[in-house]
Amino acid sequence: MKKSNARRGFHIPRFYAIYLAVTVSVILIIIASLGVVSNRLAEYEDAQPKYIASEIFSRYFEPSVNYDALLDDARYDREAGTREALKMYLISEIGESEVTYSASSASDDEMKYIVRAGSKQLASIILKASDEKTKHGYTQYEFSYIELFINTVGDNPEPPETEELPKTVTLYFDVPSSYTVTVDGTPLTEKNVTQKHMNKDIIMYFPPESGNTEGLEFSIYMLNTLEAPPEKVTVTDADGNEAEVKYNEETMTYTAGLAYSQALADEYSEFVTAAMTDFAAFGQGAQDKSLWGLQYSGHFDLNSTANEKLVTQAGALWTIWAPSSYDFTDIEIGEFYKFSDDVFSCHISFKLLLERQGQNFSEIMDYYVFLHNVDGKFLIYDWFNA
Repeated sequence: MKKSNARRGFHIPRFYAIYLAVTVSVILIIIASLGVVSNRLAEYEDAQPKYIASEIFSRYFEPSVNYDALLDDARYDREAGTREALKMYLISEIGESEVTYSASSASDDEMKYIVRAGSKQLASIILKASDEKTKHGYTQYEFSYIELFINTVGDNPEPPETEELPKTVTLYFDVPSSYTVTVDGTPLTEKNVTQKHMNKDIIMYFPPESGNTEGLEFSIYMLNTLEAPPEKVTVTDADGNEAEVKYNEETMTYTAGLAYSQALADEYSEFVTAAMTDFAAFGQGAQDKSLWGLQYSGHFDLNSTANEKLVTQAGALWTIWAPSSYDFTDIEIGEFYKFSDDVFSCHISFKLLLERQGQNFSEIMDYYVFLHNVDGKFLIYDWFNA
């Protein structure tokens, strides 16, 4: 009987099977090793003292030198002069020089970083080895102290008594973040900014569409000066409009409000007046004013809260008798404040005079109105009753 040619199964030769298994194992070992090495390197990097040094440097020297904190916390010869004299000495030493720091020396237990103002040695930051180590035994460092170099001999004689010194002052400027602060002709820079905050009280309302529901961002600048308070402080917006500046002598803080935009007032006073007087008449049932007319007047953004308010007002008109006549007096419009290139607000008030069923009525209308840019044209997107 003839044997059939049965199909043989596929078999990997033993040599190649062993070779493949060994290769895969080696690759897995390498991958695992790389992971271990990467983790070790990350752990080692995190333990480096440079990060602590950077934190301490920022605490005392960025964005500008915090002289009061230095004199409170640092080690130095406290008999070298009065506090005001020493502060003046530090200010004069630093001047306009850039303040930097770099590693100086190291031992098993200590790291030293030197702080320089230009080429002058100003201070040293001392770190010490912590009692705690990382998981794999790397040394960790912590802040020990900062030391000031007060040179009261040679080229830097002992500072005179305070009464002989010009007054050293620290001034603060609390202004909108997009504005420029100029002190006696010299503009302050971001290096002078110590903190930012949201000012909720700068205007009465911040509608959601403005992106500023929590207020407007303000920056606080700090300026140390050897002189008395400046003769002139100006705060201007991006268009050069000046904001009103008030000075608090107790806190030595200059505070600015929003800058009035005459350009916006000139361009949009009639526009806003027409829109809001039409809305007021519509809201009192005037027969020559309609929802459709207001919606397509070109004053309101129909994809915003403004349209919702128009529709809501239209729904309430059935409760109102239409006036036989109406007029407006005492129209006042102002407070044109620009928040960005795309958003501004203004304030309008007027008296609405009505004759209804043979009787005369009057009502004061008072609105804060917000406009934003829609395809190159500013339209009203919200308003609030004052």
